[in-house]
Amino acid sequence: MDVHTLDAVIEMYTNHLLQGDLEGFQIEISPEIKDEIAAIALYLDSKTVRASGEIEEFYEGYKRAAFDILSFMGVEFFEDRENKLIRIMKSNYDSDLQEELKKSIWG
Repeated sequence: MDVHTLDAVIEMYTNHLLQGDLEGFQIEISPEIKDEIAAIALYLDSKTVRASGEIEEFYEGYKRAAFDILSFMGVEFFEDRENKLIRIMKSNYDSDLQEELKKSIWG
């Protein structure tokens, strides 16, 4: 992935989600998160919010799947209202949980 792809995903995310209460927020990506992973995380978060306008069962399923994928990738979002930041960083989940998640996804 080139940097332009990540920039395009960040722009899409900003235009879609960083409005209203989140207007003026910036996205901060931890240096330990690869660009490809950050782009996937932003895309999943955006799609999950879009799904919230759909049928409740669809949204809950999509939300759970997105959470599982982000957890598996070791990524989490943190909203820092004081500094107006959406941080994408490495999660603190332990490896045992990662293994359980792999089993629940792939059997």
